Amino acid sequence: MTLADPSRTLRRGYTPRRVAAIEPDVRSFVRARLDRVADLGGSCDIVAELFRPLPSFVVGRYLGVPEQDRARFDGWTHAIVEANALGDPLTAAEAATGLFGYFAELVERRRAEPADDTVSDLVGLLPADDGTALLRILGFAFTMVAGGNDTTTGLLGGAAELLTAHPGRRRTLLDTPALLPSAVEELLRLTSPVQCLARTVTADTTLHGRTVPAGRKVLLHYGAANRDPRAFGPTADRLDITRTGPQHLAFTHGPHHCLGAAAARLVSRTALEELLARFPDFEVDAAGGTFAGGHYVRRYASLPFAAGRG
Repeated sequence: MTLADPSRTLRRGYTPRRVAAIEPDVRSFVRARLDRVADLGGSCDIVAELFRPLPSFVVGRYLGVPEQDRARFDGWTHAIVEANALGDPLTAAEAATGLFGYFAELVERRRAEPADDTVSDLVGLLPADDGTALLRILGFAFTMVAGGNDTTTGLLGGAAELLTAHPGRRRTLLDTPALLPSAVEELLRLTSPVQCLARTVTADTTLHGRTVPAGRKVLLHYGAANRDPRAFGPTADRLDITRTGPQHLAFTHGPHHCLGAAAARLVSRTALEELLARFPDFEVDAAGGTFAGGHYVRRYASLPFAAGRG
């Protein structure tokens, strides 16, 4: 069995149809968190109360982290995401060691007690006598943790900022909720949570009169591409929740297309739907917010929130 075999099998677990099964749990989690916001008087750091815990909850659910272990899991994932963004390998290594140790135990538990989660799927795909099985399972788990948390947090924070800045567009969404899926695509395009990533050129490639030789690293700026007027026209920098045009690159393209794209779409749509329903007049203070460090992912580390009249 090759590494590609479990990859293809797992990818089927993140199709829109399979992902839809988690929506009730996501919706329940968001509503409970918004209840907490209401209990705080409607004023809070919305990143701390909702936008950061939500993707961690979803990743933990996919991986099969039991409820009683979620607090520890959230602590490790937050530490890993922050340390990676800041280029702090020591802190990242400490958190990763704790997370890997935990998942080594979880793998053994799932061998004896399989469940409906990704770790169980991997345990079933990779035989126990495969000497690399544990490392491969841990690698998948780490990829989900590192790739699924700060990106969705970035999207939700950027979306809240844009909906505050464009109350007319927000009113349109409130009046026509069916537009929310297309609005999520537009918010993905404009926020581009993953701003850029490096790739290796596999063959000599000529672009705009310049040749990039095979083996060279190139930095792909998705944030710039998603606002390119050559692709999106003269309104490329504007929020248009009815936009129909070329596919954005927020999830990249081709073999590097994000495994969790369907999950990210569902989580973001559900969170925004519930947020708008509960607090239709909410505002966030972008000037009072702070951004996380790092060069690759754009996300708010904190964002003051006021519920408004809702």
